[in-house]
Amino acid sequence: MEIRLLGPVEACCGGVRLELGPRQQRFLLAVLALETNRLVPTDRLIDLTWPAGPPRTARHAVQVSVSRLRAAPTGGSVEVLSRADGYLLAAHPHLVDAHLFRALVRQAHTTPGGEARARLLRRALSLWRGPALAGTGPPETVDGLVRGLTEERLTAQEERMDAELDAGNHIQVLGGLLELVARHPYRQRFVAQLMIAQHRCGLTADALATYRRTRSALAREMGLDPGVRLRRLEQAILRGDPELEPATRTAAVR
Repeated sequence: MEIRLLGPVEACCGGVRLELGPRQQRFLLAVLALETNRLVPTDRLIDLTWPAGPPRTARHAVQVSVSRLRAAPTGGSVEVLSRADGYLLAAHPHLVDAHLFRALVRQAHTTPGGEARARLLRRALSLWRGPALAGTGPPETVDGLVRGLTEERLTAQEERMDAELDAGNHIQVLGGLLELVARHPYRQRFVAQLMIAQHRCGLTADALATYRRTRSALAREMGLDPGVRLRRLEQAILRGDPELEPATRTAAVR
């Protein structure tokens, strides 16, 4: 069985998508899966499901949802266990895409070679199918639960782009970096990566224009100057530093 949280909440067994019932029931599974092999108190499940105040039947509703989840054909690989004060999802963590994502990112951190790291990070990021826990609990509750995961996704995208550039894949990732900078214009690590890719692709004027736009936007919207990394990178590009070429890491951009 696989439980998918990085997008709409789903569960599959033997390649067959399981019926998980209504939104509230899927949300309960998601909360338990985020805490795989750790006890989640019933009171916390109630507070997360009804943040504005639970109905009198809340505890019974949780019990009913758990009973229905237990009826799903899991092949014995996943089990919802009851405890005196809560519930626990017993499973190998890698059966839950959020935990597999984190494991792949950790593996990439200790893997030598840009291409090998990039391959692991591509696989990790491919697990995402949209916003985590989409279409389940109250929006403000879901946002609080997945804020850390969402930031980890952005960091993994940054790390993947560093690995791709280390591997000399600047042509392949140029389009993706343009999209990432458009979505996250103040995330300066993406901006630096885009500038390096543009410079390596012979688009040095575009790289310098990217720097100027970022500098102007930071000053206008946030009252800030670009960070040291971006300032050093601009100077390295202006002087045509050979260490900006593929398969090297320059002290100017660290």
